[in-house]
Amino acid sequence: MMKKRSFKAVLSTLLIVLFLLLAFTGALLYFGKTGVVWGFSRHILREAHFWVAISMCVLIPVHLILNFRLFKSELKALSGKESQKSEES
Repeated sequence: MMKKRSFKAVLSTLLIVLFLLLAFTGALLYFGKTGVVWGFSRHILREAHFWVAISMCVLIPVHLILNFRLFKSELKALSGKESQKSEES
């Protein structure tokens, strides 16, 4: 079984790759207005863009759940609550 830390690393890397793929297919769709772009039809690019977006919509909540404690501590730091506690000590 994969350790939780290793799973988080794989998940984060996968999300980065998916984001880059989403941006790349989006740019090709936006700038390549007609026909075939780099050998890909607009239909294929639209399908790829859609399924990459769906994959991210599934994986982002998993990422947020796995990193909830980190996000919670970052929100405390942003709100100033964490710095007030350390100043009182």
